[in-house]
This record gives sequence, C-alpha cells and structure tokens, in this order.
Amino acid sequence: MTRKIPAEPSEEQFHRIVFSIWDFQQALSALTFLEEECDLTQKYSRVELRRFKCYETQSIISFARPFVASRSGIQLSAKRVGVNLTSEERRHSNEILLLRNKIVAHSDTEEMHYKVQTLEFGGPNSIKAPVFIFDEGLLLNEKQRRDFESLLRKLIHGLHEFAFQLCKSNPDRFEFYKVPISGLNQDV
Repeated sequence: MTRKIPAEPSEEQFHRIVFSIWDFQQALSALTFLEEECDLTQKYSRVELRRFKCYETQSIISFARPFVASRSGIQLSAKRVGVNLTSEERRHSNEILLLRNKIVAHSDTEEMHYKVQTLEFGGPNSIKAPVFIFDEGLLLNEKQRRDFESLLRKLIHGLHEFAFQLCKSNPDRFEFYKVPISGLNQDV
C-alpha cells in the first residue's frame, strides 16, 4: 500500500514521530508482559499485584507520551501521520489518556481509592496506629487490554508506514544519530 505523505513534518514533528514508535513499542511490551504473567483467575500477593500494576502503568504512560505536548509544544496527531482511528478506537484512546491524566501520572483526589483504619495495640496503655489499604487492582479489564493492544499495533504499523513513505521521498532525513541535549542519557 502506498499512501501520500500529507506534508513534510518539521524537524520537531519528525523527532516526535520517530520517538512515538519507541513509546508505542514500550507500551505494547509492558502490556504483553502483563498478559503473559497475570492470570485473572488466580490470587496474587500484594507484591505480585504491584508488579502487574507497574506493567499496566508503564503501558499507559508510554502510550500517552506522544499525545501530550512536549516543551516545544509538539505532540503526535494520528491523523497527521495517516492513521485514521475509528470512533471506538478514539474513545478507547481517550479513556487511556484520561486514566493517565487522572490516576496514573497524577493523583487527583477525586480518583483516589484507599482505606485508612486504626489498629489498637497493647493493654491499659494502648496506642492506635494507622493502617493504609490501597487498591491494588488493575485499571483495565481484559477486553480493554485487548482493545488497547489492537490500538497500539495499529499505531505502530501506521507510524512505520508513514516513516517508510517519508523515507522513500526523503531518505537523507533518516541518516542521523540524535543525542539528548541534557546529557542525562549519554551512555546509550
């Protein structure tokens, strides 16, 4: 399939597009690890549940990163790279972004889920100590995770197709090594 590249992306847009491929691959990997290791019919320890939650959290954050404006104001537009999402895919994408914004990347008080109670210790000079109980459950059910995986695969495929078409018309643009300005990641 050959599709026309809408317009040559700016340098910042180009880097956002390229890095979005990595972001979506990270999200898909985390989601895959979750699927491979978590059997929803089993009971798990709190530590194991938190490991699963880490996978889910990473998948949501990595998915959302391209759609959140960077300091330069650049964010990914699926339509801009020729990926047309169905209304169901857009709805699912918006749900994932809402989870990122309200629960995963920020702890909005209206979305917090926990219980606090006290336990009393001792006899005549007893003391009370707080006990914190947090919701260790996953945010996405099985169907939502399957939909999420399909959405990620569609976005990855679409970005690769966009890059392939852009490379055919401008191969020199793909001959570079981008290094971070901050120096935080110099050992790559």
